[in-house]
Amino acid sequence: MESRLRNLAVEALFPRFCVACAREGSLMCRDCLDQWTPVPPRVSCAYCGKGESPRTCHDCQEEMYLDGLSYFVPYGNALFRELLTSWKYHGDHSVEPIFEKSLRRAGLRMEPPVKPYWVTHIPLHPTRERFRGFDQAKHVADWAGEIFGLPVETFVERRYKTAPQARTQHTRRRVGEMDEVFGILPGVQVPEHVLLCDDVFTSGTTMDAVARLLKENGAKTVWGFTLAKGR
Repeated sequence: MESRLRNLAVEALFPRFCVACAREGSLMCRDCLDQWTPVPPRVSCAYCGKGESPRTCHDCQEEMYLDGLSYFVPYGNALFRELLTSWKYHGDHSVEPIFEKSLRRAGLRMEPPVKPYWVTHIPLHPTRERFRGFDQAKHVADWAGEIFGLPVETFVERRYKTAPQARTQHTRRRVGEMDEVFGILPGVQVPEHVLLCDDVFTSGTTMDAVARLLKENGAKTVWGFTLAKGR
């Protein structure tokens, strides 16, 4: 009851407006949500942008461990960025059903190659999760598990706190720089096929580091799944 009253007070002081039509009441009104069908991104290698397949291309496979990537929208989508900022940095959980419903709509084109995947996520460092109050990548993993009917499990821990990759200049990122940041949780047996989830794929250094870790511990296929992909 107390939590509900607090939320009502916050909404009264800081009313929400639809990011699409500016109607007061929610960050995306029902009409706009029903009509929000972003143009599907061009399918290509997540790392170099070449080819016409979501699989990591032959050239990039020589350095990268991630087998491919499915994502909902390019990070340049203005409506998406507003929603993500409100959710990730301002803690507005009203964004969650918007993303979940949108992912369900896009489920067919985002479905990973046919394998008995287990779903997992790239975790935040515990201090950052405590500060934020939730782990957005865990939500993405839970949605993917529900949409595709796949089991969800946490396999990885983040051992060291790092600067957010989205705020690090692309030219300053290096392949391999995140390799020691993560570890497999004690007692975990990594399955052969893993669907690895995060909110945004930027340079790919973080996701590739976790893909490498998973493969070094038994995975044969690691496929990425994110809400958005940057350049």
